[in-house]
Amino acid sequence: MNQKTYLRLMLVLTVAYGLLIAVLSMLGIGNIGLVAIVGGLVVGLGWALTSVIAKRGPTP
Repeated sequence: MNQKTYLRLMLVLTVAYGLLIAVLSMLGIGNIGLVAIVGGLVVGLGWALTSVIAKRGPTP
C-alpha cells in the first residue's frame, strides 16, 4: 500500500465514523458519548499513523 491508499482509507473511515454518529444520534440510541469517544480515539490514532507513514516517503 502506498501513501495515497492510506490517505483514502482514512478519509473513508472518517466519513463512515461521522455518518455512524449522525445516524445513532438521529435514532436516539443511548450511550452515543461512549461511541463518539472510542471512535474519535481510533480515528485520531489512524490519522496519526497515516502521517507517520506519509513522512517515510514513497515506497517503491
